[in-house]
Formats: sequence, structure tokens, C-alpha cells
Amino acid sequence: MPLTAFTGTLGHTRAAHLLRRASFGPSKADIDFFANLTPQEAMLELFPDVLPEPELPVNPETGVDWLLTGTTGPEIGIDGLTEYFLNWLIGETINQSQGIGYNVREKLVFFLHTHFTTQAEKVRNSRSLYYQNQLFRIFANDKNLDPEFNFKSLVKKICVDNAMLMFLDGRQNVKGSPNENYARELLELYTIGRGLEGTLPTDLPPGDYVNYTEQDVQAAARVLSGYKLDLDFTRIDEETNLPRGYVAPGAHDNDPKEFSTRFDNAVIQGNPVLMIGGQPTEESSLDEMDQLIELIYTKEESSRYLARRIYRFYVYHEITAEIESTIISEMAATFIAGGYKLQPMVEELLQSTHFYDAAAGVEDDKFGGIIKSPLDLVAGTLRFFGYELPDRTLNTDEYYQKTGMLRNALGDMGMPFYNPFEVAGYGAYHQFPVFNRNWISSNYLTNRYNAIRSVVDHMNLMEPDRIAIDTLEFIRTSFNGPAANAETLCMTLVEYLFPVHQNLTFDLASDDTSGLTAERMRYFMQAFLYEPQIDEDPEGSWAFRWSNSVDSDVLSNQLDNLFNALMQSPEYQLK
Repeated sequence: MPLTAFTGTLGHTRAAHLLRRASFGPSKADIDFFANLTPQEAMLELFPDVLPEPELPVNPETGVDWLLTGTTGPEIGIDGLTEYFLNWLIGETINQSQGIGYNVREKLVFFLHTHFTTQAEKVRNSRSLYYQNQLFRIFANDKNLDPEFNFKSLVKKICVDNAMLMFLDGRQNVKGSPNENYARELLELYTIGRGLEGTLPTDLPPGDYVNYTEQDVQAAARVLSGYKLDLDFTRIDEETNLPRGYVAPGAHDNDPKEFSTRFDNAVIQGNPVLMIGGQPTEESSLDEMDQLIELIYTKEESSRYLARRIYRFYVYHEITAEIESTIISEMAATFIAGGYKLQPMVEELLQSTHFYDAAAGVEDDKFGGIIKSPLDLVAGTLRFFGYELPDRTLNTDEYYQKTGMLRNALGDMGMPFYNPFEVAGYGAYHQFPVFNRNWISSNYLTNRYNAIRSVVDHMNLMEPDRIAIDTLEFIRTSFNGPAANAETLCMTLVEYLFPVHQNLTFDLASDDTSGLTAERMRYFMQAFLYEPQIDEDPEGSWAFRWSNSVDSDVLSNQLDNLFNALMQSPEYQLK
């Protein structure tokens, strides 16, 4: 049965929770709008039927697109343009001009990158990376697409994706000399997995991986043999209209491939109808791959594995036996019943009482339960402030300079963008039992705080090569109503910025400590108006300056201090 849906109006707290998890971060206007919606109404806004394609980046050397045209210019080259592609991709996570639904799709595209991991430094081809990114974009919002556009189909497309063929050495997998790298990751990381961590037997014999065996890895590698890169990008997939790899003549292993008892001793072999003179063709080789993916998804565990990945991405990393038997089981059932489509499973989760902790007697609060990734932190901060990057066409150099700064900042926080340290991807999304705690170390935390400090400094507005926020103008535009009263402003900002903020007060005697404590609130006020204390009556002086629009430098300094205190806090690192 499907997950129980929450049908009430979201309100500000649940709206902010939904948008922090489903997108790279909301603006105040987003939160205010979604607060008046039910989850069902929210899904229509987050997953619209039609979304625009991204505006392509331009080659700084030629001033025109290179990803589709292949026009590179004499100096930089395809490999050198990878840096610009990645900078552009980060820019798209901040882009607010296309609406929140666009950003939700980009968040799903990023999820697919964390699932089907690729390292840009090994692929070394910006066009291959772009076409893989576009493949994810096609399959992210798949609910209303034709039935053949589903997650199983995406797995099949990834098998012959040029970037993946390069990354996991699929191009080296040929008849008589199999390379098992991709087949191993296909089973372990992309489809069926080894089961729920922490519950697996520890006395398995060598080559037994619970849901599959070494025999299955070897058989799958032979099924997937013969694929080659097409870096001319002339071989086009008929369904996606995107370039793909091809099957080289004589490189595919045409002998039968027998799988283990985990797959019911199934045998995959070429369809004689698709061969020529008994020899494999590209069509027969691709048909074997199709048989392989269909075989893997006959096992419910493949659907459960994806459900766990989705759950950890949007809800929480810990999956108890109870959650496995209820939430994960129901998500997998929705996935199967919905024709193996990704979007319906995500939508059902984001509408559920479980996601909002709205069921009676719930004590396991997930609000603020995930440490923001560096990308969530950077993009979410800039999106909240409504920051706009320079125009990528009119101010190309400045656009790449600033998005490059953001990419460097992500690396400093432990997220080398599109270059995770492991083949399995960023540890936060797969590494049991630590998961998202991978994002925090003393060094990474310092760099998180430094990134905020650099952005929230109005003095940097005078430096054209810096990214900076005019906090005074932002408050005038977005929070003018509560701004005259310092305590009210501080409380209001906490309610928008922090996932947990119940029963806020500055009064130690009346504090029930159910959420953010009065002591914490006093700390923020101290940073706001009292460090350094320049007035005998700090709160009265703030109200006078604000109401009379005087001493703007003092107001800016005080707001910078407030936002730095709020955004460099542990509470702001959570979503």
C-alpha cells in the first residue's frame, strides 16, 4: 500500500523543510508561497509537466556554445573546457530565474550523479559529461513521459553512455579479455546492491555478495562486452536523441552467459533473429544488455536498493528494521507498480506523513536531521539572499570567475565537485554508518564558516571579483516589516533559516528548551547589537536608525554581524 499522505496545509516550518530537502534551497518568497499549500498542491509546483532546458554555457574563447556544436577554438580544447562546464553546472543550482520546479529537477539530476557516479578528471571530456547530465535531466521528471522512460531504461542508457564507458573502463571490456569494473559497480552500486547495511551476514564465503555472486559479476561483464566510445558523438540513441557509445565488430562475447542461483540460474544469450550469420550485431549485443537489466529488476531487492538511496537523500541516513519493513517496502512497491518510474516514488515520499513527522505519536524528528552538503550550503545561502550571478553571455569571464570561486569553495569543504574521492561517489551518500557526517571535520567546518564570512560582508561589494551580499538592502526588501524591532527581526530570521525553532524566546525563565534555547537566542542578539556595544541603548538605537534610514554603514555592519552569527552556527549547517 502507498505511504500515508499528509493532507493538511504545510505552514512555514513544513514548507521550509520540504523546500530545503527537495531543492537546493528556498527564498523567503518560496517559503511564504508554499506555506499556504497542501503537500499535494506543492507537488504540482515542484514537478510541473513542462520545464525549460538549461541555457547552454559559452566557450570563453569563441563566445558560442561548444557542448552541442563541438566548436572548441584553437587554445582550450574539450578537456580544458571541463572546468567551464562544471562551473556552469554549479551556476544552474543557484539559477532562480526559471522557478523552483527547475531547481527541484536539478536537485534530482544531482541525485542521479551521486548514484551513477562519474569523475570528471578521468572522463576528461566536457561534452561526454554534458550528455550524461542531459540523460539524467530527461529521466529525472519521468512521471508523465512514455512508459519506456523509466529508471530501468535509464540504467540501460548508462551502460552505453560515453562518460560511463570511460569512467569505469567499459571501453576496455572485450571478448576474451573481460574488464569487470563496470559490471561490478552495476550490481553493487547502481542496481541490486548487497542489502541493508548493518544486517548482513559476516560469514559469507569469498565471492558471495548476498544478492549476487562473483559468477554474476563475470557473466554480466561478458554481457556488456564490446562497447566503445564515440567521441565524435555521431551515434544517436533513438529514444533520448543523445549520443551514446557503440558495439565494435568482433568485440562482443557471443557465448551464453549463465548466472548464479541468486538470479535463478538464468542464461543470457544473443537472439539469433538479431544476428547475421550467427555472429553478433550491435542490435543483438544491446538486446543482451536489455535482458540483463530486466533480469536484475525481477528481484525486488533492486527496487528496495533504490528506495533506500532516495530515502537517505531526502529524509535521513539511518534505516531501522521498522523503516525497512514499512517505508522502504512501500516505496519499492510504489516504484514497481508505477512502472519503475523515479518521480512517483519521490513525490509519494515528499507528501507522506513520515516525511513531515506528522503521524500521531511520532518522536523521531527528521527536521534538521541532515547535514547540508557543501553544495546545499553554498547554493542555499545564495538562493535565500536572491543572489544573481553575472550574465553568462554578456559577462562571460566574470560568470566563470565567480562560479569557479564557488567550485573551489566546495572542494575546500570536502566536495570536489564531479570528482568524488571514491568510485562509489561522495561518502556522505553511501558510506555506512557515517553517511552525511562525512561533511564535517574541523577543517571542513572552518571552511564552511569562512565561506559564509566572505559572502556576508557588505565591504566586499566594492570588490568586483568577490561574491557578496548587501544585507541591508536584503532586509529592506524582504524583511522590512519586522526589521524595526531587533528581537522580532532576530526571531523571524531564525524561523526562516533554521529547521528547528519551536517556542522561541529571549526569556531564560520561560524557556521550555523544546527547540532553540533562550540562551542561543541571546547569543545571536549579542552578536547583532552588543559586539561591539556602540550605544547605551542598543535596541532603541537600532530602531531609531532603521525607522529614520540613517547611519546605513552602522546598520550594514550590525546586519552582517547578525547573519554571520546565524549562518556560522551549527544549527544552520542542518536541513
